[in-house]
Amino acid sequence: MRALLLVTVLWIPVQAHAADDIDMAKVRALAALPVTEILRDSPVHELSRANYWKTIRESPVPVVVLFYSNVDGESQRLATLLRYVAIKYGGKFSTYDVIVVENGKPAKAIATEFEKAYSLDKTPGILFYDNDRGKQVLESEQYIDANFKEFRTPSLLLWKTYYNAVCKHIDRTILD
Repeated sequence: MRALLLVTVLWIPVQAHAADDIDMAKVRALAALPVTEILRDSPVHELSRANYWKTIRESPVPVVVLFYSNVDGESQRLATLLRYVAIKYGGKFSTYDVIVVENGKPAKAIATEFEKAYSLDKTPGILFYDNDRGKQVLESEQYIDANFKEFRTPSLLLWKTYYNAVCKHIDRTILD
């Protein structure tokens, strides 16, 4: 009886997001494509390095930026997740993408350049700027510290669980 109660209690939070009805076959198919294809026709917009800081500073809403390699399994899975999250929360925050390299992981010199310019520790990575609450921290004229960084990449096996956790985090801490 206790085991049934425990299973029931653990199942209720999982069902809370069951209405999202994400088809994992579509997620797997999307995650196999290059990132530029994954993000095509989505609310995630390409952001040039030349316009990066201007776009971040002038946004009236929070900004999420994905740094990626176009053909890299981790980048492809994270881009798929971002696509679904951006669609779900359309208009509540801006989502952008910045390509780091075309294939694989960036060379050390490129990784160092992106770390200096954006405080990007790893590719793929997501930086979050909470512009709508006055929490931007100016460290110098050309640099704003991201309020949140994410470098974990969901496996396809746990993709829905990760998606639900991300949505729960957004609902509780970003859109509160």
